[in-house]
Amino acid sequence: MAQKLQITPLGGLGEIGKNMTVYEYGRNMIIVDCGVKFPDNDMYGIDLVLPDFDYVVQNQDRLRGIILTHGHMDHIAALPYLLRDIDAPIYGTPLTLGLVERQLKEKHVLDRADLRTLTKNETLHFGPFHVTPFAVAHSIPDSVGFVIDTPAGTIVHTGDYKLDETPAGGRTTDLDSLRALTKNGVLALVGDSTNADRPGRTETERVVGETLDRLLAGAKGQRVIIATFSSVLARLQEIMTLAHKHGRKVALTGRSLIENVALARELGYLDVPAGVLVDVNARVPKHKMVVLATGSQGEPRSALNQMANDEHRQIKVGQGDLVIISGGTIPGNEEVVGQMLNKLFERGANVIYGRMDTVHVSGHGSRDELRTMIETVRPRFMIPAHGEARHLHLHAQLAAEAGLRPEDIFILKNGSQWLTDGQRAWTDDPLPVADVLVDGRLIGEIGEIVMRDRHRLSQDGFIVALIPVDAQNRLVGEPQIVSRGFVYLKEAEDLVAASREEIKRQYKRGKRDVQKALEDLFYRETQSRPVVLPQFIRV
Repeated sequence: MAQKLQITPLGGLGEIGKNMTVYEYGRNMIIVDCGVKFPDNDMYGIDLVLPDFDYVVQNQDRLRGIILTHGHMDHIAALPYLLRDIDAPIYGTPLTLGLVERQLKEKHVLDRADLRTLTKNETLHFGPFHVTPFAVAHSIPDSVGFVIDTPAGTIVHTGDYKLDETPAGGRTTDLDSLRALTKNGVLALVGDSTNADRPGRTETERVVGETLDRLLAGAKGQRVIIATFSSVLARLQEIMTLAHKHGRKVALTGRSLIENVALARELGYLDVPAGVLVDVNARVPKHKMVVLATGSQGEPRSALNQMANDEHRQIKVGQGDLVIISGGTIPGNEEVVGQMLNKLFERGANVIYGRMDTVHVSGHGSRDELRTMIETVRPRFMIPAHGEARHLHLHAQLAAEAGLRPEDIFILKNGSQWLTDGQRAWTDDPLPVADVLVDGRLIGEIGEIVMRDRHRLSQDGFIVALIPVDAQNRLVGEPQIVSRGFVYLKEAEDLVAASREEIKRQYKRGKRDVQKALEDLFYRETQSRPVVLPQFIRV
């Protein structure tokens, strides 16, 4: 019986983030990317969301290597957690590995890592897998896609890309190399779907540079504060160059920004004009200063959000400040970003953000670019990847318009198992995968029940019922009620009295399910469901 190629996404499908794809042939496995997703607003207390690694850990004897497309957190930041359970070489371009090394060092697992630099035009051999990178334009330098040759056929895994002909940093998506690498045909395209709902082409990064140049020229007498993603190194370069052009100094605030700039300078990806970078406490006139800050997504502990809340130790935002948000809002962050913008305006700053001027462009290609990629590769099968459900379906429609048969287009979910023998393709029973939640040092120990309780606490608060009992568990005193986030007890004496009487009634009847009885009482009286915690006090 002929062996089959199997592709299993463990993250990144039906969502933005957590990108991780497993390729298998025979007893050989490789992984493309290993990233995190940042928590939704209702994931109270959660720091990160990881892919479910169980399948990889259970089959780690077959794992030949991990290959990385680029250095964004949604593609690399789960590696420190995976490396606690497996050993495998990790391949990436120099900047990508530099960012990985920092992640591993922070999590104290760098000594477990075997990092190997991926060089231009190099083909990696993992048993039956022959993997060759090709350059792509994205919002971080050193990004690549992969041509993966297997006995069943050739797979093109695009990673994140756009077809920017004038990208900042000068790295375009190398379609010529891609055509040369796939001249014998492509079995399947695993393609970035992020902007499948945007018509036309994504604007070139050069437009952002022109906008920032104009805004800096017009900011006479104003301090300029620019918030952007710390990984968009090409834009950081543009800002440094423009600041020098307009006679300004640049100060950095935000740990990830400071570390990324240091790493990029060390590796030669950032050329900072002499004398431009200064300390955030430097005695420079405000109108001669550009402050580069983290926080374009309104992250609670980011530099810009601290400024908005008047909590930043060095920088107080107010009249005469021009704040530029040079970063598109990630889906789900709209509310927190809006709150931050409101606070900045209330402090007297003039704020420029995405709806007002072209201060950010996406790093992902829009519909015309996605169609160009399909027509360049001309795959037999199509697997839309990297996007929420609507993006995957719209990318599938685009593939059908480009000539693929509907039955040859596969919209998968995390855990789906896609198989092919080189002639036909099908899906098998999906793997059971679930989000793995990280809360401080707790990894995967926070489950659905705990999250449901946290959600209830956030909405309805909680009640502690202090119940005095003797050695025979008989009620021997007056129960006490403590409320947090539910009702103000001094203004709810009738409800407190009713809850005490309910506890006594339960004990008189010989029933001891106090928790359910109180939950039912509070719902009848208030239509709310606080978390009820009975505490029995032995007296």
